Amino acid sequence: MTANSDKSKQNNKTAHRVLAGVLCGASVLSLVLSLVMPPISQAIANDTQTVSTEETVTGGGSSSESAAVDNTSEDAENQNSNETDGGEAGSSNSVEQAQSANAASARATATVEKGIYVPTSIGIGTNIDISTPDPGVATYVGRDMYIGGKPNKISTLDANNAPTGSYAAEAEGLTVVHGKLAMNPIKESWGGQGFRFGTVGFGSQFRPREGSTVLAVAGINSLIENMNTGQGTTSDAATVGAWTKGAWVGKATKTDSHPGYDYTAQIAGPITYSYWDSNANNGRQSVVKKQGNWFEGSDALKSDLFNQNVDLTNVNGNDYSSYNGADGYLSKLSKQLASFANTGTVTDGSAISDNSYAINKYDNKGTSYTLTFDGSEKSVSGALDTRIPNYKICNTERLITFTGDGTSMQQVFTIAGSELSNLKDGVYYRGVDFKFTNVPEGASIVVNVTGAGPVEFHNGWRFWWGDTEISRGYESNADKDLRAKYSLASQSIMWNFVDTTSLTIRGGIAGEGRSDWGNGGGDGKWTDDDPAAAMLGSILVPNGSFDDHVTTNGRVYVGEDFMMNNPKIAYNFTNLEGNSASVIDMDQERHNFPWSGSYTPDGSAIAWSKVDAADGMTPLSGSSWTIYGTVDDAKNETYPIVTVTDGGANDYSSDDGELQFNYLNQKAKIGDPNDKDYFTYYIREVKAPAGYQKSDTIYYATMNNTGEQVNYVQGHVDTVNGNKLVSFDDSNTTGAISNTKITGTVSWTKVEESDTGHTPLAGSEWALTKVKDADGAEIPDAASLTVIDNDTNAEAVSNKWADSDPADGKFKLEGLLPGTYTLTETQAPFGYELNQTTYEFTVSKADGSIAWTEGKKPSIVEGTTYISDSLTTTSVEIPVTKSVRNTDWPKDSSGKYVAFDFNIEATGDYATNVPIPNPADLSIAPAAGETDAAKPNNITATFGAMTFNKSHLSDTPGTADDYARTYTYTVKEVAPTTGAIDKLRYSKAEYQVAVTVKAVMNETTGKYTGLTTSTTVTQMKDDMGNTLGENGQGVVVEPSAAAPDAIPASTFTNTYSTSLPLSGMSGVTLTYLAGAAVLCAAAAWMHIRRKANAKGGERRE
Repeated sequence: MTANSDKSKQNNKTAHRVLAGVLCGASVLSLVLSLVMPPISQAIANDTQTVSTEETVTGGGSSSESAAVDNTSEDAENQNSNETDGGEAGSSNSVEQAQSANAASARATATVEKGIYVPTSIGIGTNIDISTPDPGVATYVGRDMYIGGKPNKISTLDANNAPTGSYAAEAEGLTVVHGKLAMNPIKESWGGQGFRFGTVGFGSQFRPREGSTVLAVAGINSLIENMNTGQGTTSDAATVGAWTKGAWVGKATKTDSHPGYDYTAQIAGPITYSYWDSNANNGRQSVVKKQGNWFEGSDALKSDLFNQNVDLTNVNGNDYSSYNGADGYLSKLSKQLASFANTGTVTDGSAISDNSYAINKYDNKGTSYTLTFDGSEKSVSGALDTRIPNYKICNTERLITFTGDGTSMQQVFTIAGSELSNLKDGVYYRGVDFKFTNVPEGASIVVNVTGAGPVEFHNGWRFWWGDTEISRGYESNADKDLRAKYSLASQSIMWNFVDTTSLTIRGGIAGEGRSDWGNGGGDGKWTDDDPAAAMLGSILVPNGSFDDHVTTNGRVYVGEDFMMNNPKIAYNFTNLEGNSASVIDMDQERHNFPWSGSYTPDGSAIAWSKVDAADGMTPLSGSSWTIYGTVDDAKNETYPIVTVTDGGANDYSSDDGELQFNYLNQKAKIGDPNDKDYFTYYIREVKAPAGYQKSDTIYYATMNNTGEQVNYVQGHVDTVNGNKLVSFDDSNTTGAISNTKITGTVSWTKVEESDTGHTPLAGSEWALTKVKDADGAEIPDAASLTVIDNDTNAEAVSNKWADSDPADGKFKLEGLLPGTYTLTETQAPFGYELNQTTYEFTVSKADGSIAWTEGKKPSIVEGTTYISDSLTTTSVEIPVTKSVRNTDWPKDSSGKYVAFDFNIEATGDYATNVPIPNPADLSIAPAAGETDAAKPNNITATFGAMTFNKSHLSDTPGTADDYARTYTYTVKEVAPTTGAIDKLRYSKAEYQVAVTVKAVMNETTGKYTGLTTSTTVTQMKDDMGNTLGENGQGVVVEPSAAAPDAIPASTFTNTYSTSLPLSGMSGVTLTYLAGAAVLCAAAAWMHIRRKANAKGGERRE
């Protein structure tokens, strides 16, 4: 088929989308494989190295017409004896011709464009000389493998304690056994030469290359302590035991058939035998290469296959040593698959009735068997399965339907293991059928089977893919579409038995040959354990054992023991190979199909990682990227090839922050070793990790490698300078791409209240608290961070946030993650009152912008945010007491009380910068309405408040660190110049008031929290105007005992006199002189009288 290579870009875009659907949703399996355990990627992941004819495919990949390779030939497993040396020589030539044909086919390369690589689907058939190379492992057994039933006692397996004989015949591809291999094959296929590993007569023909190992037995951690040697003894060193027949791994020898590939085995431990003649010292070794060989060496005592150092670290170049165990690959893979979110639903019902469902052997040669499904009750007495209640079954099958979402390229379902049982609601059904519907073409499927209990069921005979029943798609005469769907289902499904320690899949029930089924007499063909009821899809049992009674189509990975167990004879086909466990002579085989949730060797993988730009190391999960074929497409975001989401669609990496897509065309001529013109792809981020800024940079990667070796993103595109490719530095070897967090920056300026000039105030501190996350959810017990003006080193302290603005009073908090924050002042600038308002703002998770909450936002003027504080003040009021003596309070002519006036005046060094009452005068008089009877002779009043703030503090802290400064005032009574009260002496007293202002410090925090004052009143002169105190220093006025903290009043006393001139008049001095003269005269007279009396000898009165 040739596609038009000149399609328009729109068609190219459509092709990209369609082809993306083929593999884009597979799973993150390959990364688990290639990064967590690199060799494992080849084990489960390697699909196909295509063999195709010349094609041109727009957008990459091969056409749908070659979706399934039909490799059917006339000969298959029915190859009886005729084991001649001549046959070997003849077959060798045939192999060489086949290899030449393969090489010629490989040279017929496909021509593709940039886009998704689409591998050729693996078909099913009998042409064993046409193989799609599989570099991985088809069957992995974490402990011991049995060709037969596992005995009850397994510590010693000898001639008397052997595995139950099994009609299982073949295992396609590479089989790796971590423990030991015990075989008792009894099928007479391949001329009775025993079990065949590597090649199957009928299968997918997906297996290792010529000369590879197809059986590796390590003998590690086995439960079999002593193994039969075949020589009548047991050995604790033996790793392979054989009863009845052994196994072979290489070519067939029949001359008229295709011999297949020359394979080999790696077996630890000594040579063991399936037959031994002690008399002749000769025997048949338990494992040989070629059909019919008895030994692989010069004699029976020598072998190239045994006694090897098999630690599983190098099997066909891959390391399988760490597959099993709690931390092994199987467990990790299973957990990864189990973690996927369901994309569809699971429903239960009954399969449709059918009275003539014919099944046939793959070659349709004389082994047809007609099944009837009519819902009646049937007897299965003599059944192998003793669990069947009363050996009665309902002759219909359960149908479990898995319905996808129709869009996801990785479909995920979950079902309890108990739901797979044949027994449902008290009815034991004949089998369990499966149906998968609404699954996009090319999607991979994960079925997570949960529950730790044993899982056991009889597989049904039918299987639906969409609306098509495909279980007979293996038959050679089946139509092409049916065969393709059979192969597609086998490659699409992964059955992940997550928790069970025991899985048993029993064969189909075929009782139509029984006479008691009422079909007009039986031919004796019947079984309740037919392996031809094949299971489609890969099977993963990481934590348990798998007792397998059916042919399986896919990978089989078992953490413990694996049994290929078919002991029951269904019929003796005398014209074919004798006894068979199947009514159509299709005994159990392992057909090896890759799982589509993996990559292929010819596809190129691109990988990169996301890291935090802050350290360049911390992985970031959750990003999405689109891959483009050209820079222009990446710039314009047109014609995308595929979008990869971390941990989601199309990501083949299991690690958070690491992304990988495994299906890109490497070059135009896939398969041509001379084509070195490797494609370069471009990636662009479409969704950043949560909380991070999306990058608009375009990155590139050239596809230098295919298969397991990924192509890490190599650099970015300089779109400014001609789309130049700029490589990462040498230290970036894994395509690490950094993202910067989406953060917000909030800023504000601290100012004084009512300061229209908005002068910044230094020294404030704040509590920053994140109270809601980016999605608005409340954060319980949210912790606060301290923000200190100019503290830029807060990063080193866990409970602080840096202020990156170096200017005093200006704040800038950078790097705030999205969410809602509160901002509360905890320390006001020195000399200012603490702002009691709690402000609130939100950092947007979309772009980091800041939005203040209504009702909780500060003043914003022309884009600048201001938060103000009022000045801290302290006030002083000076009291004055007026006292009138010897009279009632005087009244004027109108009968009103006369007021006395006082004045306060600033003095001292700071008189020019000191608060002063306004007005500075005070008048004192009894209140209106007072009566003389109340004797209002002592009236106290206060001057107006004198208010101090930080400007009145000292410029230096002083010894007490309180910035104290003292201001002095003089308080006097002002005598009237006119209208003085007659005969009333006005006071000439003077008082000095000293007010000390100082800052208050919180002793706990060491921060200044306010201002305080202390006031001292000193009387400098008395009411007569006389200077008081030593050296005129005055006398301190003590506060009263009743109010010890109050400022004492300055008391002024005015005295009334009826005989003396009024205070302040000119007659006072003359009065004093006259009085003094009278006193002197009186004293002189008395002296003269005493003297005269003394002379006269007697006293005179």
